[in-house]
Amino acid sequence: MSDGNWWVDDPIDEPSEDLFGRGPFVARAVALLNQIGSRSSSTVFGLVGPWGSGKTSTIRMIVAGLNPDLWGVTWINPWALSGSDAVVTELLGAIRAAVPEKSTAGARVRKQLSRYGALATPALSMVPVVGSAATAMADEAIKRLTDQGTTLGEQADQVREALHALARPTLVVIDDVDRLQPEQLLAVFRAVRVLGRLPHVHYVLAYDQETILDVLSTTPIADKHGARAVAFLEKIVTLRLEQPPVRLEHAESLFNAGCAGALGRASASLSEDAQRRMVEEREALLLRVLTEPRSVARLLAQVDIYLPLVGASEVDVVDFITLTFLRITYPRLYQAIAMHRGALVGTTDLADLRAEFDEAALAGLDVPAPHTGRVADALQRLFPRLTTDPVRSIAARHWRRGQRRISDPDYTERYFALTSIIGEISDFGLVRALRELAEGRHGMAAKDLTLALRPDFTDARACARTAQTLRRAASLSAELSGSEAAAVIPYVLEQFEHLRNPAAGGFGPDEEATIWLGSLLRQADGGPLSATAPGDPCLLPYLLNAIRMAVTEPADANIERLAAEPAGSSWLADVVRTTYEAAWARVQEHTRLGDTAPIEPVSLYVSRLESAFGIADVDRRIAAAVRGGLSIADLAARLVDIEVVFASAGSHTRIGGFDVTAFLRRIGRHRISGARAHLDSAAAGFQPGAVDHSDVSWANRRRFAAGTLIEALKAGAIEPGRLLPAPPEEQLHPFTNHRPSLMSDGGGPADLTLQVAVLLPAGEEIPALVNSGWGPSVGIREEILLGALRSAPISDWLRARQSDWGVAAEWAISEANGRHYTIAQSGAGATTPGTGLRHASRVRVGAQLTTGHTAQSPNQRSLMLTIGIGFHLPELDERHQLAEALDGAVPLPKAFTLHGLFELADALVQCTQTAKALWTLLDDQSPSPKTALLSLSLTTTGGLASVVDLSAYQRRGTADRSQYSKVYQCPSGSGDIAAAALRDWLSEAGYRHHEQAILDMWDPAHS
Repeated sequence: MSDGNWWVDDPIDEPSEDLFGRGPFVARAVALLNQIGSRSSSTVFGLVGPWGSGKTSTIRMIVAGLNPDLWGVTWINPWALSGSDAVVTELLGAIRAAVPEKSTAGARVRKQLSRYGALATPALSMVPVVGSAATAMADEAIKRLTDQGTTLGEQADQVREALHALARPTLVVIDDVDRLQPEQLLAVFRAVRVLGRLPHVHYVLAYDQETILDVLSTTPIADKHGARAVAFLEKIVTLRLEQPPVRLEHAESLFNAGCAGALGRASASLSEDAQRRMVEEREALLLRVLTEPRSVARLLAQVDIYLPLVGASEVDVVDFITLTFLRITYPRLYQAIAMHRGALVGTTDLADLRAEFDEAALAGLDVPAPHTGRVADALQRLFPRLTTDPVRSIAARHWRRGQRRISDPDYTERYFALTSIIGEISDFGLVRALRELAEGRHGMAAKDLTLALRPDFTDARACARTAQTLRRAASLSAELSGSEAAAVIPYVLEQFEHLRNPAAGGFGPDEEATIWLGSLLRQADGGPLSATAPGDPCLLPYLLNAIRMAVTEPADANIERLAAEPAGSSWLADVVRTTYEAAWARVQEHTRLGDTAPIEPVSLYVSRLESAFGIADVDRRIAAAVRGGLSIADLAARLVDIEVVFASAGSHTRIGGFDVTAFLRRIGRHRISGARAHLDSAAAGFQPGAVDHSDVSWANRRRFAAGTLIEALKAGAIEPGRLLPAPPEEQLHPFTNHRPSLMSDGGGPADLTLQVAVLLPAGEEIPALVNSGWGPSVGIREEILLGALRSAPISDWLRARQSDWGVAAEWAISEANGRHYTIAQSGAGATTPGTGLRHASRVRVGAQLTTGHTAQSPNQRSLMLTIGIGFHLPELDERHQLAEALDGAVPLPKAFTLHGLFELADALVQCTQTAKALWTLLDDQSPSPKTALLSLSLTTTGGLASVVDLSAYQRRGTADRSQYSKVYQCPSGSGDIAAAALRDWLSEAGYRHHEQAILDMWDPAHS
């Protein structure tokens, strides 16, 4: 298939043009014909092969191998045979044309054939195809048809005599016999079998065996019996020659050469990945089905026609060729794909649709059984959503976005349009526009892009087309350099003014522009961002969201790291710091504007600030701003949640809710109580059950937030527990059997033990020794652990009570197992131990650092820090000093107040930060995970009342429990977890009316 005539399906004429190595077969066929041609008996050859296998080319090579001086060759076009008369006329006329005109013997043959044809033509319909009665019946028929009384047999004898005298072999080629209708086919067989069985006249019939048998089965001869059709064909064909099949390497050569030509004419290029996938599709599908030259050429001709129309740079070439194959090979399947293309690339549930494209369904769509498996696999490669593996499906669809694949919704329609889509800017045009913008120019391509980014918001299709253009621009921007990406950012920022559609409920084109901005921020490295951009309230929300998209996961940890980097350390770090400080300034400025402020997502700013600087830092900022005069009611209004409600009539916003507990924690209950008069004024007209949620004005939000705060204060005065935090608990956790021995000193069990275990990242498994532990060498690891423990909150707690308890936080390694786990201990020795004392240390502290990998995911790193503190209380008096005489005293001295227990629990919970610091110290290449699980437990030998002074609180029941434990999801404030755990432990032990005391510990009065 050359560049000059790729659309032509002409057979070849010369053996030199053979691409499939059929020369030996042709030579053998020529030898057979020469052998048979030396005898007078008529022979019928059958050249059998599938449609498109090149039978005509093979016959032409055979004919080219015959000596034209010895052979007469003639061709019959069966397509011109309209009836029985035409069959005889064409057959005998073809034989006559092959006879030499100038010789006397030839002239005699031509004359006799003419007379024979005149008689044989009307007789053919009366001639049985086979049987001994054929000639007799023909004679009777001809006697009644001729005035001269000459029989058909007599005329045939005269033709035979003339042919014997000529003694020149004639080859009659009848190609495409399998294309004839049943009556035409039988007419040809009658003519060849009876009337044309002449000396020195031989036939080559070219056909597809399966098709011929199917046609014969519809005639009375076979009457739908396949065996009879085969037997009949064997009576007609004397010698069967099987067309050699196209070997895979020859088909591959044909495909590769033709494909290269088609792609060259379309100016297409293939990446390394596309080349790999092309080979995969060629070997797994295309050449397993397209086994004949004509079918390969037919596919490539379609590619040659339509790829330039669609644009080779606008689609994935491999996907396009595969879909083209399905379109021309399995039309019904292609129609089904086209009908369901939206679902195949969308996000709706595909459970039912998968059944429409499984192997059983493909058979119903006319895909032959031997091919259904290959086609089903190819469909999954085209449309990953058809796979039953959700992880593979999601990963493939995510990876393919921006790759112009058919499974990318932004490109799907191009594969079915079969031409360029009017009104859609091409990828070629987008690339030109990006190049102009990167060079600081606004040429024609950039102007076309700008025009495409000005949708009519009342036209849903126009908005969708704009969103698609933005997504494609984001993908194509990946080719820009760092400085070029930075140069394009100002243009993108300018577009938000024209893309913001409040009625879209967060799903307008501006969200796609945010994705584009995020991709540019990720790769940009150039001059500073425009100073006005972060401070522009219209751009700030987009910048905050784009930054989150620009950083790698875990986003919060990396944003926090970038915000902490010194100025000038990196382009993105400078953008993060500038933008987030602008966000905090905007929170304050917007709050001071009160009810006159524009509608703006201030709660988003606060949420993003928490990601960058941590909840504790933002809480300190907010508390300081309130102390500086910032209105509590106006600030609370900014933190009211706003929902977008979607309905058939359109979308609208409404007030959703207000996290009053979180706000109380931020500001402090005492400070909010002190601003009660201010809240009463702000909440004027508020009624809990009559809030107009559709009014999202700042005035109504302020009224709603102030009223909710007042209701919370009222409820807290009656039921303080309602104001206590409720951090999320975790029911499924791996701590059930986690009981490490941390504080062994040879004595009996401690009378009070508190333990915290922090697992990074959160999961259902503790670190397992799947591989060797990770991090630095054992010696360095031990030094890192000791250093982290010396600065841990529990050590601060011990040092603060050194004069009281006589305890020094002196840590030492007590046990280690390579890089898997390391145990360290600290304790206070007795200064004047007396005889009979059970323990040399009244307080013992232990810590275990465990690193490893999860058993189910051997590549997933995991870290767990466990810290426990134990107290031996019977030997201590009320001043926490050693007292031998109290060894068996009952009741024991009260070692802790409730407030003292809260402070100890809080110090243990704060060791979550120690665990995160250890992660970073052990692996300075990756930030610590944001997700964590925290297990907090308390164990006593004689119940809570034996170790904590709870005499002020009423108790119901007398049963004592020895152990209390809770598991929480992080992050939560340490005080939140300590307060929640203490409340729950006391409630479980039967104590009542302790909530106010815990509330005062958790939320002390702010000065």
